[in-house]
Amino acid sequence: MRDHLSDGGLRPPLADRGITLGALFRCFLVIGITGFGGVLPVVVHEIVRKREWLDAEEFTEILSICQVLPGPNIVNISVLFGMRVAGLRGGLVSLMGLLLLPVALVLVLGTLYSGFADVPQVQGAVRAVAAGAAGLLIAVSLRLLWPQRRNPLVLGLGAVVVVAAAWVRWPLIWVILCFGPLSLLLTYLRMRRDG
Repeated sequence: MRDHLSDGGLRPPLADRGITLGALFRCFLVIGITGFGGVLPVVVHEIVRKREWLDAEEFTEILSICQVLPGPNIVNISVLFGMRVAGLRGGLVSLMGLLLLPVALVLVLGTLYSGFADVPQVQGAVRAVAAGAAGLLIAVSLRLLWPQRRNPLVLGLGAVVVVAAAWVRWPLIWVILCFGPLSLLLTYLRMRRDG
């Protein structure tokens, strides 16, 4: 993956950007524990803004690929990003960093929650956390959309997908099966036209 810089140069592939396995592990360890319940905003912060390992366009490319793959997006992102940095070892290191602390925390919290699930204060806290996660998802979606604001293909197809999923209430699998190939075809045709 090579990308144009603002000065007209090319960014080197991820494997040549000096990202170590230790840095990958630490980054995804931070993402895994601080992004609990709403990981995408933390990924954007850690990888794009803080460490500048990717720019917004590169991250959107990886996210797009990961959204059509089976499984949770963040797991797919960690494996794909890690593999682009350091092959299979990078994918495994990123995945271990991402899952280590959250799995341990979920096991502890699940045990505690089973004993207190009927307490009204606990139910209210769970609802508040869900509302916060929804707000973070909306904010990240808008931030990822911003660089594409002048791209009529992205805006038009995005609007159709939102209408199909939210208003018409098509099952997600049908939205992906219908609009995933269409978006790939339209992007391919546009890239071919633009050279």
